[in-house]
Amino acid sequence: MKRATPFVLIVAVAVGLAAGLVYAWVLDPIEIRDSMPKTLGSRDRLAYLALIGDLYAREGDLSQAKARLAELDVRAEGTALAAMIEQYLEEGGQPEEVRNLSHLAEALGASGGVLQVFAVAPTPSPEPTTVASAQPRASVPPAPSPTPAPSFRLIEQTALCAQPGQPGRIAVWVRDAAGNELAGVEIVASWSAGQDRFFTGLHPDRGPGYADLEMAPQVEYEVAVAAYSGDVAQGLTANLQAGVCPAGTVAQEWRLTFQQSQ
Repeated sequence: MKRATPFVLIVAVAVGLAAGLVYAWVLDPIEIRDSMPKTLGSRDRLAYLALIGDLYAREGDLSQAKARLAELDVRAEGTALAAMIEQYLEEGGQPEEVRNLSHLAEALGASGGVLQVFAVAPTPSPEPTTVASAQPRASVPPAPSPTPAPSFRLIEQTALCAQPGQPGRIAVWVRDAAGNELAGVEIVASWSAGQDRFFTGLHPDRGPGYADLEMAPQVEYEVAVAAYSGDVAQGLTANLQAGVCPAGTVAQEWRLTFQQSQ
């Protein structure tokens, strides 16, 4: 058998490359399209929505925020945006991002609901007053100690029978040191396979300090106030104790109350 000469090999490679280019550029070219925000998946849309809220908080430009919402195919209308904010919160959105979106929804005419918790503007710190003195200071007073973060004590952990046919639920109330209910407090529930976070104040009919979480069967939960030190409610399950609840009851529920330490 004769071996192919180098010239024949070079020609064969050139023909193959040419055929590939013709196929890629002429017969089946790759179409490059710009990815529009409105074509994003559900989670990416919520992340883009959070970015719109952050930019509005920084720029304060309502017209630009409306244009960005239009790119995301979201109506620039407060009620519609408030509904998406609740969805974003359920998906694990950060409180600061939710707060920025809530201010945008309020600027677009929405009120109530989740905005009652997250659109409340923080109380500004008073401006320091400078007093001129003719005499030099003899000494500089020491800087004040930082205010310690609040701690929350678990003052109630009560097991109750759920309504007949209803799943188990963890109901949480959070109060300040004086006993007033606190809205916008993040609660964390943990179990062996995961974690969930939820906020007080989203059920105004139950009070500003109320939050709840539906329990799954055969799962043991621990619950605490997130981002603060304090007590942890442990051993929370929906499992019934025999003969304790009425017929038709399929789960128990828990009532927890956390109160800020004095």
